[in-house]
Amino acid sequence: MFGPERLGYISLDVTNLERSTEFFCKAVNLEISAQTSEKVYLRGGMQHHWIVLQQAETAGLARVGMEVLDRAELDAIEERLREKGVAVESGDGLASDRVDRYVRFSDPSGNPLELYHDMITMPTPPRARRVDLLDIQHLVLSVRDSQEAYDFYTGVVGLNISDWLERSTAFMHFKNGWHHGIGISKRGLTGNGLNHICFQPPDLDNVMRARAAVHKMKLPITQDILRHGPSGSVGFYFAGEDTVIEFSYGARNYSVERDFPRRILPISPVTIDQWQTGLEEYDDMEEKIVEEMRELAGIAQRDRTSISQMLRTAART
Repeated sequence: MFGPERLGYISLDVTNLERSTEFFCKAVNLEISAQTSEKVYLRGGMQHHWIVLQQAETAGLARVGMEVLDRAELDAIEERLREKGVAVESGDGLASDRVDRYVRFSDPSGNPLELYHDMITMPTPPRARRVDLLDIQHLVLSVRDSQEAYDFYTGVVGLNISDWLERSTAFMHFKNGWHHGIGISKRGLTGNGLNHICFQPPDLDNVMRARAAVHKMKLPITQDILRHGPSGSVGFYFAGEDTVIEFSYGARNYSVERDFPRRILPISPVTIDQWQTGLEEYDDMEEKIVEEMRELAGIAQRDRTSISQMLRTAART
């Protein structure tokens, strides 16, 4: 299997570095590993960073970093990119970006990408937190053309398809096997950019602790607890300073389920949340219940009117 090992980090341009840092520390439970006046590195594991925030005039996606375990493989991907006519910047970024070697380029929609080898490893694990995190698991990108993006990510970068939502959204996995490390979708409002970032707690207990903290902070929960049809993961989404964040666990892993079929799934509420199965039956039932309640309310009102008339008649006599 040729390609990157895992999603390594995401770099964001932010307009308020202090506020964005506070959000990722408090709501996402990351820890600062290094910072300057213009840039903050945040981690959730032994890697130097999962998120990079950099002060900018305009907020947006600055880079998606994907880890390649073998230097020879990184060089081979760089050569293939150049052969395909992709503009590439490569260099040594240990001092500036805490990765030993990088190859930077953009996908056909203009989303900025990086393949890198050897990120700095921290000497100690993060401090104990309210919510344990295993990894930064996936992100979803907006693209102008799903098929064009799919051909690029699978044929050039080296990802593998997991599932399609019709032919609008593609979920693709890295070598580490999680159902999707990158999703691409043309369903967004723009032709490129970040849709959301997903972090992976180890279990439901940690997901629910994360949800309780988000609720306590009065951050808007955009999709509450659900089970995704494509990956089988359980989680929730909430809106942050610069993007939407997902916490979810239990996604399928292709390094374990090697024979799991690749599918074209329908775009439907049940695909987004398997627990919606059968709820369409409640639509008609709800209408019937509402009508029955209205009828009962009308009967009750007539009964109250009759009783009032009887009382008034009795009072006059």
